Amino acid sequence: MKKSFIILFILISTFSFSQKYIDASITKSDNTTINSKIKIYTNIFYTKLINEASFYRALLLVDDNGKKIEKIKAENVKELKFTDLEGKNRIYVNDGKALKEVMYDGTKIKWYRSISQNLYDSSIQYFDYLVDDKGQIYKMGLFNNIKKKLIEATKSKPELAAEIEITKLTNESMFNILQKYDQE
Repeated sequence: MKKSFIILFILISTFSFSQKYIDASITKSDNTTINSKIKIYTNIFYTKLINEASFYRALLLVDDNGKKIEKIKAENVKELKFTDLEGKNRIYVNDGKALKEVMYDGTKIKWYRSISQNLYDSSIQYFDYLVDDKGQIYKMGLFNNIKKKLIEATKSKPELAAEIEITKLTNESMFNILQKYDQE
């Protein structure tokens, strides 16, 4: 019984702390650019899903052998770019002491996703918001209706309001609506 428990414990701990390394381009606050591998953690059940908690407050740079080279705090990072394990290009920018993901970067409007980690259970929460070209922030979330905020942010193109009302808002549909809004 003890042996099976030990083997099970080793297997579970190996899977739960699955580490991977991805190539990234890091632009620091002083505008120096570093191309290196960063250490990330992935989900135990879906290994292509990156756990943002592994890098949103600090980046751990490693060499080709996996040895630690440098640790960079998020407050010293201006921009982080990498291709995730599913082949999607991801961009994170400085948000004070943490990084936020750039979901859409248009000329009239930008869509950001802030990351917050619960100190009690280490779960991750995401908070989306839009910023227009005048600097107006439209927070979306639990107590702010996403469709109403999106209609408010795109009010200069009223023809989008009907489409927003009938669309089930996913990341892809919201991205498409923001692209239409940015078109002249």
